[in-house]
Amino acid sequence: MQTLQQQRAKAALESITGLKGHPDADKLVSRASELPFMIHVNGLGQAAAFFKSKQNKDGYGVMYKVLSDWLIQPDRPFAGHSDLMRAIVGSELRTYRVAQAEAMQYMDWVKKFAKAYLAKES
Repeated sequence: MQTLQQQRAKAALESITGLKGHPDADKLVSRASELPFMIHVNGLGQAAAFFKSKQNKDGYGVMYKVLSDWLIQPDRPFAGHSDLMRAIVGSELRTYRVAQAEAMQYMDWVKKFAKAYLAKES
């Protein structure tokens, strides 16, 4: 049995290593760093909406999908939903807060692995 932290790390590692060779890999590193900061400052809903609105530019959509895939899977705050934004706007306050905290912790792993696996070596 794995801890929740191990599950987060494993999922984040799988998501990021699946993006190796992505044409926007350098931008994905930036987006992976920006998203947790935006969640912290603006909240999960605002940050997710911003990333979704730019989904066809510079890796925003990729990071939105990484976050969405984690939050809507079974045993996660928005389990059973197929659309992250609808889950966010339709959730009760407690669920939203749990999802926001979960997003921050998960994206911390994503950010670390993006820097480790996607950043160009100097």
